[in-house]
Amino acid sequence: MNDLLRDTLAERAAGTEPPPLDLDGIIAAGNHRAARRRTLGILGGAVATAAVAVSGASVLRPRNEQPQPAWPGPFTQRRATFALGNEIHYGSEVISVAPHTVTAFVQTDAGFVFLNAENAIHVADRSGVRSLGKSAWRLTADHRGDLVGWVETHNDQGESIVYDVAAGRELVRTPIGNKIPKYASIAHGPEIVAIDGNTAYFGTLDGLYRWDIRTNRGEFVAKVSPVAVRTVTAGQMVYQQPLEQADTGHDLKVGPTLTSGNPTTYVGQQAFLSPDARYLVTQADDAQPGAWPLWAGMNLFGVTATRDAAMPREYSAYRFGQWLDETTFSAVGVRHGSLVDVVSLITYNARTSALSVVARNFSTWTFSKTAPRTTPFALPTGKPIIDRAE
Repeated sequence: MNDLLRDTLAERAAGTEPPPLDLDGIIAAGNHRAARRRTLGILGGAVATAAVAVSGASVLRPRNEQPQPAWPGPFTQRRATFALGNEIHYGSEVISVAPHTVTAFVQTDAGFVFLNAENAIHVADRSGVRSLGKSAWRLTADHRGDLVGWVETHNDQGESIVYDVAAGRELVRTPIGNKIPKYASIAHGPEIVAIDGNTAYFGTLDGLYRWDIRTNRGEFVAKVSPVAVRTVTAGQMVYQQPLEQADTGHDLKVGPTLTSGNPTTYVGQQAFLSPDARYLVTQADDAQPGAWPLWAGMNLFGVTATRDAAMPREYSAYRFGQWLDETTFSAVGVRHGSLVDVVSLITYNARTSALSVVARNFSTWTFSKTAPRTTPFALPTGKPIIDRAE
C-alpha cells in the first residue's frame, strides 16, 4: 500500500462517525412490558377521589431507574406450576427449597418468590434459595418481569414495597397511606393490589395509590378500601361494586377507570385478568364456602372476547393457578376420590375450551387442622388456599 492510499484511507476513517446509539430503543426492547400511563377517573358522591402527586421525598429512592435486562430471564417462560411441601414443580422441572415449606408463592422472570410456614420471604432461583429477611402475608407479581411486591407491618405502620428480584434490591418502600390509627377496627389490612408493567397499585388504609416504579412517585386515586380494586392488568382495573363497601363483595366491574367500566357485572371475589385483559377468571376468597353459592366457584368470563367460556364439568371444583399466555391458564381440578378428594393440575384454553391434565392426582383436597386451614399444596397466586370455616 503506497503512502497516498494509506493517508486517504486514514483520513476517511477519521472522518466517519459511528451510527447514533438508540438508547431509548434498547431500553424499550429490554422491557417485557411497556409502562402504561392511563388516567384514572374521579369518583363522586360517597367515594371521594383526588389526583394528587405524592412526593418521593418521604420514600426510599432507588439508586437508578428500574433495570430491565435486554435478555430473557431464566424463568421467563410460564409453565403449569405448583408447590408441594418443600418443592416447586415448574413444569417437569422440580426445584427444592428444603428445609422450607412453601405456603404461597409467585413467579418472576428471575426466580420464584415464596413464603414459608413462618411467612418469611425467600427467593428461589438457579443459584439456590436466599432469605430476604422480611415477612408478609401475601405476594404480588406481574404476568412478566422481575418485580414482586408485598406489605410489611411494623406496630402502627405499614410499608408498601416493590422489589427487583434480578437486581436483588428494593425499588420502592413507602409508608404513605398506611398509618394505623390507635384502637381502630380494620376490616382489611393494606396490600399490593397489582404490579402492571412499571406501575404498581397500592391498596392502602387511606385508599388506592398508583405508583410509578421508575420515578418512585405516587398518585392518590380514590378513597376506597384496600381491597376495593382486585387487580390491574394491561391498564384495566377489576373493582368491586359498590366501591364504598369495606368488605370484599362479589359483584365486579372491569374498566380503565373506576367510573368507566364495562357495563357487564361479573361475579367473584379474587380476580385474574389474562395478560391482554380479554378474559377474566374469578373465584371466592374462601376455598370451601358454605353451601357453595353459584358465584363462589371458579368462573371464566370473556371481557372483550366474543363469548364466555364456561369451565367443563370434568371436575367438581377448580382453583386458579396462573395465566400462561393470552388464552391459556393453569388451575387445579378437584375430583371426588374413594376416601378423600384429590386434585390434578390442568391447563385450560379459554378460546378453544381445550383442557389438558399436566399432573394427575398430585395431592389431596384437604386442609390443615389448625388456622389458617390451608391445603398441602400452593399455586402461584401469592396467596395460600384457605378454608375460612370456623
